[in-house]
Order: sequence, then C-alpha cells, then structure tokens
Amino acid sequence: MEQRINKTELLQFLNGQCSAEASLRINQFLETAAGQHLLDELLNEHLDFASEGEIDPDKLSEWKKEWSAKFSTVVEAVPATSDTINPGGKRIKLNVMLRYAAVLTTLILGVGIYSISNRKNKSAQPESLALVQKNPLGRRSTFSLADGTKVYLGPGSALSYSKDFSGNKREVILKGEAYFEVTKDSEKPFMIYTENLRTQVLGTTFKVSSFQGSPILVSVTSGKVRVDRLTDEEPQELAILNPGEQVSYNQHSGAQKSSFNIENVKNWKQGQLVFNGTPLLELTNQISRWYNVSINISSETLKQIPITVTLDGNMPVYQFLDGLSASFGFNYKVKDKVITIY
Repeated sequence: MEQRINKTELLQFLNGQCSAEASLRINQFLETAAGQHLLDELLNEHLDFASEGEIDPDKLSEWKKEWSAKFSTVVEAVPATSDTINPGGKRIKLNVMLRYAAVLTTLILGVGIYSISNRKNKSAQPESLALVQKNPLGRRSTFSLADGTKVYLGPGSALSYSKDFSGNKREVILKGEAYFEVTKDSEKPFMIYTENLRTQVLGTTFKVSSFQGSPILVSVTSGKVRVDRLTDEEPQELAILNPGEQVSYNQHSGAQKSSFNIENVKNWKQGQLVFNGTPLLELTNQISRWYNVSINISSETLKQIPITVTLDGNMPVYQFLDGLSASFGFNYKVKDKVITIY
C-alpha cells in the first residue's frame, strides 16, 4: 500500500525537524507522483500566504538565511540509499534534493519578486485612505462621500476612502460589493480599486463585486465606465462599459464582457437579490454573507442545481429557504446554527 505523508510532516521535513527514519520515509514518498503533487501544493500555499501583503526587505533577508540553513539541515538529515551519493559520504537522491532546492529557491525569490512588484502595483493605488466603512456579515449600509457620491455597501464588505478628496482624483478601495451613484466632476475622475483592477468614471451609477475566490464583476446602470487591470507598468484596459454592460474578470480566464438586466442591479441596493440559473452553491455563498449564516450542502449534485429566483433580502432567511426547498425539491435542517441542505 502506498504510504501517505501530510503537509505538516512535509513541512517538518523541510524544517529539518524529522528523525532519520522519518526523513527516509518522506524522501521515498517524494519520489512518487503523489509526493510531487503535495510538494507543489505546499509551495503554492506559501506563495499565496506571502502575497497577502508586502514583506520588509530586512525580514526577507533574514528569511533567506533561515531557509538556507534549514535546507542544509534537510540535506544532512536524509539517510543513505543504494542509488545516491554526495561528496561528504552521505547518500541522497539528487533529483529529489534538486526539487527541494527548486522549492526553497522559488519560495525565496518568488516572495522577493512579489514584494517588489507588489510595491509597483500599489504605487498606482492610493497610498493611504483615512476613513473605512466596514460592514459585518448580515449588515448593509448606505452613506455619502465628501463629493456627494452615494454608496450602498453590501454585507461583509469594506470601503476605504478619503475624508475630502483634496487631490486631482477621487479614489476608494473596495473589498466586497457596493453600488455607487457617483457625483459628476469632469475634472476629478472617480476610481475604485478592487484587488488588481481599477474602475474609472466621471459620473455614473454602477455596481462592483469583489470577493476572495470569486471573479470581480463590474456592472454599469448609467453613464460610462472604464475598467483597467493594474500591472507592473501601465494599466491595461479590459473594457469600456455602457449601461446594461458588465465585465467579469479573474486572473485565470481573463475578462468576459456581457449584458445584464439593469433593473436587477438597481434593485440590489434596496435588498433584492436576483439569481438567474445560478448554481445553488454560489447562491448559498451570497445568502451566507447577506444573512450571516453558515450553510452546508450535502452533495455535489445539489451544489450544481441551477436556481432562478428573485429574493427579497429583507425577509427572514428561513422563510426564503422554505420557498426555495419547496420549489426545487430539496430539504434543509438547522443544528447548532448551521443550515444543512440535503
């Protein structure tokens, strides 16, 4: 039977914290396809973690030294096998250790390169915005900015903005979703930053949605909007949007432009949620944020059921689920404040 190693054991191995026996076992596992796959996953997780923010150059230098020392420890710890040898008399599988070296080098260089490029990207974004409006899950808010722009901020969302927009542009940073009614000012463009996209307008109404793990969506209900992708160099234009047009973007599939029903987006600010052929899993993700509830779906088949429904987001969640389950043939139960659909 093929032995299995988990990520904790692998990380301990790379940290030089394993016994000789465990090191040999992990070394053998890494010769398999499953082992290579696990190593790739660990690498990706570390790079994702690093990309959460900038890394101080001094800390990066210390981290390089630390991982170099750990790598040397790993090399020394791996016991001899019949088909490997090194100049110090210890034997080691060269291709596996080259793989470790590649992982550690990628971690070190990748984080360093990301840190530099991330600062370049951020140079196109506002350096500091003094005010933050943050909604917890289950709560919405409506407020006005200094220029008179009205913002309808969704649940689980946050908007950072300036107190007075004193410069030559009006800049905000959005995490989550919001509908904007932007006050016209031809001399001061209004810019919304969401992850690595920038949406620029002069005066218009539109909705932006940007949640981690989901595509960024910009939908225009009036006026004209330009959407750019921020790069290390100049911003790259993704789309010019007119009323009734929207663009969806993620880093894997790129930008997709389409049309939509303007009234559906306008009604969102009043609490109406419209789903048109939306998979049940995607619908429940939005409902979870809207009502601050935890929803699980018991089977993969149920997760993909297409749902077309208009929801009054002001009604109690269980009233909505009662109607939904009756219409689409599933049941739900509640235990310890967790809703399970089955």
